[in-house]
Amino acid sequence: MPDLRLLENMLFNYGTSNRIDFRDGEIDINPYRTVYIPKPRCLRVRPPPLKDIHTLSYWKNPHIPTELLVKPKEIVRTNPRHIQQKQENLVDLDRENAQKTRPRLVMSPAISLDDIADAEIRNLLIRFMYQTTMHSAYCGVTTNNATRAPFTGLPAPANPITLEKLQVPYVSPEWRMESVGWDGRQLRAHCDHNKEFYLRRPLRCEACKVTAAVEAQRKLMREMKKT
Repeated sequence: MPDLRLLENMLFNYGTSNRIDFRDGEIDINPYRTVYIPKPRCLRVRPPPLKDIHTLSYWKNPHIPTELLVKPKEIVRTNPRHIQQKQENLVDLDRENAQKTRPRLVMSPAISLDDIADAEIRNLLIRFMYQTTMHSAYCGVTTNNATRAPFTGLPAPANPITLEKLQVPYVSPEWRMESVGWDGRQLRAHCDHNKEFYLRRPLRCEACKVTAAVEAQRKLMREMKKT
């Protein structure tokens, strides 16, 4: 059994016969000793945390409010944190009296709007005259849900395309006999060019010679069995 110290010296200390055995005097196996030197601890004061230059909040703080930079508007001075309530149209109590007493307003088609007693008809006339084409088209699409696109009729009958049967071009018998004769004179066989190249080279290795001898013997035995 080999000496374990000698193997460990060769593996880990690069100890060889030329470096160790053939030298005068005792040679230290490991002259360089590894000594652990602890690193000095950091005793400086921890720097203050970073802050954003705009919001003056701690850097990468996940609890920053979203409305931190929101401020009241300069003119109306409204508070954006107070949600605006929905405004309802107030009932005008003096509207009828004002319509009866004010000067008459005539709008095309030459009808006095103040003389119309029915308020619904009056509003309908105003919407009809002042409504834009775009808004009227939009109202017609959104309000009338019964509008449906008409169904298309039956499709037109199919008109299939018929292709003529492919006809092989005619070749005269004289040309066919010449081509058949030329084709019969061709040699067709499977040939492995790598195998043929290496089999035609002379044997140079002992393994190749042994393999060739075994193959020759097997071939001879097969021929003897046949006879």
